[in-house]
Amino acid sequence: MSHLKHLRTAAGILLVCLMLGLGYWGLQKNIFTSKAAIEKTQPVMAIVIDDFGGADTHGVKEFMAMDIPITMAVMPNLSHSVEQSREAHQRGHEVILHQPMEPVKGKASWLGPGAIVSNMSDKEIKATFTKNLQTVPYAKGFNNHTGSRITSNKEKIIPMLEVAQNRGLYVLDSLTSVNSQVIPAAKSMNIPCVKRDIFLDDVKSKDHIQKQLSKACKVAKKQGFAVVIGHVGQGGNITAEAIKEAIPSIQKEGIKLVPLSEIVKLNTGNEKI
Repeated sequence: MSHLKHLRTAAGILLVCLMLGLGYWGLQKNIFTSKAAIEKTQPVMAIVIDDFGGADTHGVKEFMAMDIPITMAVMPNLSHSVEQSREAHQRGHEVILHQPMEPVKGKASWLGPGAIVSNMSDKEIKATFTKNLQTVPYAKGFNNHTGSRITSNKEKIIPMLEVAQNRGLYVLDSLTSVNSQVIPAAKSMNIPCVKRDIFLDDVKSKDHIQKQLSKACKVAKKQGFAVVIGHVGQGGNITAEAIKEAIPSIQKEGIKLVPLSEIVKLNTGNEKI
């Protein structure tokens, strides 16, 4: 009887230990899962810089040298389009085509060569867009340069989106018009897309640009990501300096700086981009 009693006691102790052990590993599993979830939901920000490719190179050298991901939107058919696209790619930055499009108001001279205008046929739009892509090697997507007249006209957007779809490109709506149809059109065609959240340098001062970056941090924390747009060219050195100085503050806020394609993936759930 005594021997049997000892066996029962030992079995009971073993069972308690087993249950405690299972509880511990369950707890650890929950802890690890929580950590993974926290890491997965870290807010992110993409810095897109427009107007690469042109003769005015203010800010170009500074952005190229940055050790954070910059998505460089390159104008087509200009003196430095091919050269700067290649350099950006070699330095590990993401490249997109900065496609000129006709605005409701503005000068034709602002657009440069290869612009999409409203009197073009679908065939002409596709041919122009395809030719433009040839002068911006390594482009993973495109966004609009001005273009309020075109982006608000779904029929004029679709030919470009059809080319983008065939080439596996994503689209960023720079949102130069409140009537833009870019995102609805892209979604209807299952093309990866995202819109701009904040313009950084509509006023060319470091103080203004850094205030805009602070706003972008709040956007990123609220929706999980933020897309900001700045510019090289006139005042581009000011934009570059302001962004460089703000990087530690952005990272201190717990926001990760990423190429635009990473945000497109988050926005669409498409891991193949």
